[in-house]
Amino acid sequence: MKKQNRKLYSVLFLTSLTLSLYAAAPRTGGKVVVGAEKVTEAEDYEIRHYTGQVVSKSVVNIVARVSGEILEIGFKDGDVVRKGQMLYKLDPVQYEAAVKGAEASIEKCKAELTYAQSNFNRINLLYQKQASSLDTMENAKATLGAAKAALLSAEAELITAKDNLKNTVITAPQGGLVGVTAFTQGNYITPNSGTLLTIIQVQPIRVRFSISSADLLVMFGSHKDLVKNGRVELKLADGSRFPEKGEIELLNNEVNSRTDAIQIYASFPNAERKLITGNTLSVMLSRKTGKRLPAISPSALMHDTNGSYVYVLDSANKVEKRYVAPGNATPKLQLIKEGLKPGETVISKGTHKALPGITVEANFEQKR
Repeated sequence: MKKQNRKLYSVLFLTSLTLSLYAAAPRTGGKVVVGAEKVTEAEDYEIRHYTGQVVSKSVVNIVARVSGEILEIGFKDGDVVRKGQMLYKLDPVQYEAAVKGAEASIEKCKAELTYAQSNFNRINLLYQKQASSLDTMENAKATLGAAKAALLSAEAELITAKDNLKNTVITAPQGGLVGVTAFTQGNYITPNSGTLLTIIQVQPIRVRFSISSADLLVMFGSHKDLVKNGRVELKLADGSRFPEKGEIELLNNEVNSRTDAIQIYASFPNAERKLITGNTLSVMLSRKTGKRLPAISPSALMHDTNGSYVYVLDSANKVEKRYVAPGNATPKLQLIKEGLKPGETVISKGTHKALPGITVEANFEQKR
């Protein structure tokens, strides 16, 4: 019984307080004066946060293809190198000699081929006149074939020798950031020496992150729409935002069966090299063009035990209490997912002075 009395007293007190405020509210011609505004529209940029990792588009490990002493190194540790830049120069003496030897073999084979061809032509003519045996003619033919094969072999050896000579100068197959060289000038290296240097492409660079299949469907509906309309921004380790926005490049070709998540790769300009391969950072994913929703000032939205509501004014400025479904908000705008339409009028100032069913005097203010 005492609980019921306390509840009754509470209701009476709140009613009395509301009526007092209403009675004390400024009036014009007997009407309560409130600030009002038209419901506008704004784009809803829903942002979801994920953990991402910086990865390079291309990583090249430089290895030696021939053996030799390192005579010269064309970069400094940590340099950014360009495509085609000389990285290592090996001693070329033995490979230059191999080229000259192969060229000499070709000349020798050409001379032997010329003689074999003349000898075959002569014996074949005698054979046609029955002045030479079949065995002699076939021997001459075989000698000619062997001379042709020897010339082809010598030409192949020249190609290999020239390729080996070319490989005494190791150039960068791509531009990028180099690390620390594994061998310095004066060392003798072979194809079994392992990786000499690693070149990592850093401009542009990729960020890899994973989103759930549910997020993909809710925000974008399809892989194609994600690539076309996805907006990617980054928050760095110090909490600052990376100044450049990214573009979705691709989605992995399968979903992780354990997590139901799919990997996404986004490309970012990285001229200042703020993004370092291996870094972990925060990824913010949204749409380039948001869904347009009704928008009001945050001050127009109120809450009670039943939910969120606004005071809507009809054409006669009569107050209606209407429950709505609020969406995302900014310091200046509150988006409404359900319950309002653009063009309707709501009370944005003096909401404490209004009551459902009364008629008010509305002063319209423009939203900034």
